[in-house]
Amino acid sequence: MSSSIVRTLVEGWLNDVAMTVPYYPTVNEDQNPQDNIWCTADFSSSFREAMTFCNGYTNEQGEVEVIYYGLAGIGEDALIAAVEADMATMMAQRDPANKLVLMNRSAPYTFSSGSADREFALSVYIDYNLYE
Repeated sequence: MSSSIVRTLVEGWLNDVAMTVPYYPTVNEDQNPQDNIWCTADFSSSFREAMTFCNGYTNEQGEVEVIYYGLAGIGEDALIAAVEADMATMMAQRDPANKLVLMNRSAPYTFSSGSADREFALSVYIDYNLYE
């Protein structure tokens, strides 16, 4: 799990009107989205440590996995288009306080078993740095 500031900012950005699909928080929440395409996020910190020479500041590094779900059995084009559009929007986001920086993202990869599952899913990892 990542720090609260990371989750709050990223979830706010995923809810931005510029995103092409709705975001549903699914961490310990019961969700049953009816949208044809939707996304959720999973947060993971790699480490968090005090920075010795930086007046007590801390640095947290981690990743946010954004998972896009679509209908199974209808191909991947619409889902890939949504992922690519949203990741361009997401990576352009800036924290006004300059504490959180989204560093880079992975290419989308298949998160599910295609039509063997109820939904088809693609996932993207976004690396972040948090300084506070």
